[in-house]
Amino acid sequence: MSWFYSGMLQWHVLLAWCSVGLFFVRGLMFQFGTPRLQAIAKDARLMVLVFGVNACLVVNGLSLWGAVGYNPMRDTWLAVKLVALLGYMACGHWAMSQQRLHLLGYLTALALLALAMDLSISRSFLGLA
Repeated sequence: MSWFYSGMLQWHVLLAWCSVGLFFVRGLMFQFGTPRLQAIAKDARLMVLVFGVNACLVVNGLSLWGAVGYNPMRDTWLAVKLVALLGYMACGHWAMSQQRLHLLGYLTALALLALAMDLSISRSFLGLA
């Protein structure tokens, strides 16, 4: 179990940082970029890369969840993290699905992503275990 958990955890962290970086850079390209950079941010090849990284991240996370046996009904931090990730997906989709970036959606998605990452590291929400 130890060899599986440590390797999967390292991949999960790597994929999470790749996902954060791609989202952050795409948002900056949408907001502050020239029309050419905005076109790159909406390019289908980049979207496939983003989808691939996020799909691998979800599969990896579900594998870790199954291997360790956390329960969102018992582990409050995991339940809040799952809600934050759903909110991040919704706000991120809203922020970048139009012709222009919705800055409120982008900033909300970044805040929810920061909450999810904090919960992953501390495994505590508002001092609750």
